[in-house]
Amino acid sequence: MAHHASPRRRRRPPDTSSRCRAEKVTGTHDFEFCPNTNYSLLDGRIGAGMSIESAPFSVGVYNWIIEFYPDGHSMEDCCCCCMSAASSFVSICDGAVTVNAKYTLSLVDRDGRAAASWLWRRRSATVTYGWPHPRSWGFKVFYLKPLLRFSGYLDDDRLKIRCELTVFTPPRTEYTTPAPAPPPELPGHLERALRDGRGADVTFAVAGREFRAHRALLAARSPVFDAELLGPMAEKDSRRAVRIEDMEPAVFEMLLHFIYTDSPPGSFEGYSTATAQDLLVAADLYGMERLKLMCAEKLCKSIDVATVMAILALADQHHCQELKEACVAFMSAPKVLRVLVAPDEFKHLMASCAQLVSRGSLEGASVQRELK
Repeated sequence: MAHHASPRRRRRPPDTSSRCRAEKVTGTHDFEFCPNTNYSLLDGRIGAGMSIESAPFSVGVYNWIIEFYPDGHSMEDCCCCCMSAASSFVSICDGAVTVNAKYTLSLVDRDGRAAASWLWRRRSATVTYGWPHPRSWGFKVFYLKPLLRFSGYLDDDRLKIRCELTVFTPPRTEYTTPAPAPPPELPGHLERALRDGRGADVTFAVAGREFRAHRALLAARSPVFDAELLGPMAEKDSRRAVRIEDMEPAVFEMLLHFIYTDSPPGSFEGYSTATAQDLLVAADLYGMERLKLMCAEKLCKSIDVATVMAILALADQHHCQELKEACVAFMSAPKVLRVLVAPDEFKHLMASCAQLVSRGSLEGASVQRELK
């Protein structure tokens, strides 16, 4: 009977998102005719079509100016009563750009307030600057000149024009990046459970110190604890402490911390060689393979003339192959080996590590020649 392989389940593509962002920037610029440039010296003396420009000012990423025509933008600029008018415009200075903006032009009184009456109202418009649109927008009849002297906006022959400009940036679409997930909370929660002892159902006695823990968690993390705490031979009386022999309380405490949080307490790089050795023994005893490998890696970085023999013996006893190889590689230097062993002890050393040394017979042979 033929069996049909089930179709492979397609992996769901990751969710993506994007957003459209439109922004606006608003700025204000005051253009003032100060006592050194009395308004009366300009009125009727400049001529129609002649303007006075403000200093450039920046709104958004663009530069702008106010163009003021005291005698009007052209000869035709007048009202129905044939009263002459002054003109005012807002112009963009940047070339080859197209910008949407809203401008407001108004006269300012001596208290800094913009025009508010029906006759001297603020004048606004929303327009597009730049090709194919005009580069300058404004009002040909900004105010009626004969009425200005009675308006209160001509203060001691000084005049101030205010431009309020809002620039709308072009809408842009961008990918959104989801906020990164916070770091895992489980290790911290389990560490608190170990520290507080809430719900603990087993007690360990280690050299006069007692440690409270949770059977199910220990059994899930260690096959040895699984057999001791939940197996057929487990102690039925939960009130009786489980005794731990031949282990320091500090080492057992570090072992429990790793079981609960999957990391040793504090900075593992700061552990002494002796602490790493004791923790490796405990990890091997309780089947904590990851902790054992971490301790072996730490010891590989701690090998020196003073520690290599003890680390080699420990690696051989607890079947840490890579740690043994690191020790032999360090000892293969003739100058190092002369310091470590006398010539008559070399054969015993080679015999104890015969299987390992056979993988690097060239190194072993060179060492033997140096020691002879």
